[in-house]
Amino acid sequence: MPDTYNIKEAQAGLPKLCRSGKRFVIANRNTPVMVAMPVEDFEALMETLDVLGDPVAMAALGLALSGKGTYRKLNLDDPDFGL
Repeated sequence: MPDTYNIKEAQAGLPKLCRSGKRFVIANRNTPVMVAMPVEDFEALMETLDVLGDPVAMAALGLALSGKGTYRKLNLDDPDFGL
């Protein structure tokens, strides 16, 4: 669970909080109103949401998890890895 700071604490320590590279929550009157996270975490979250929202990718994942998928060698020179 990320640390939580009230708005005044966050304002006073924002540069230090950002440099820490950790996720944190900003609260207004003990109610969380904002989440801050490193860009890498945000990009990973967006990529995960893209996969979860792609029916073809989810079907392939389901096949792989069930052990019914077929193995294909990845082509690392292809932007789409030859898929």
